[in-house]
Amino acid sequence: MKRFEERITVGTSADRVYEYVADMTTHAEWSGNGLAVTKASDGPVTVGTVYATTAKQLGTQREQSTVTEMVPGRTFAWDSTGALGRAHHVFALASDGGSTTVTKSAEVVEPTFLAKAMGWKLSKDVPAGLSRDLERIKAHLEGSAA
Repeated sequence: MKRFEERITVGTSADRVYEYVADMTTHAEWSGNGLAVTKASDGPVTVGTVYATTAKQLGTQREQSTVTEMVPGRTFAWDSTGALGRAHHVFALASDGGSTTVTKSAEVVEPTFLAKAMGWKLSKDVPAGLSRDLERIKAHLEGSAA
């Protein structure tokens, strides 16, 4: 399926942005749909760490998310598996002095029948959701209310 990507510039360092987005338990602060995130594996957060998520969108959606890439100050990625199949999510960060360009992308890489049937809706909703997420992240990191 199609890869969706949005970006925004945040007035803080890439290290600070990375620290915030790489803590998946904070995703509930900026993600919509009543997201709840719980770490499901033991030990420190590394590639392979698993989280359980629950969101309220068209009913209750439960997913399992697994960290797939961690490059401090540059990249944080995870795969989530749920009703739509397996989706790959990435935060890519580029520092520019005192600000950071934050790119957030998502792609359903192993779609279920439901994802294929809802492709037209996903093509509309996913980019809008990515933009909203980035606006909320920016507001949080720059100290204003989302």
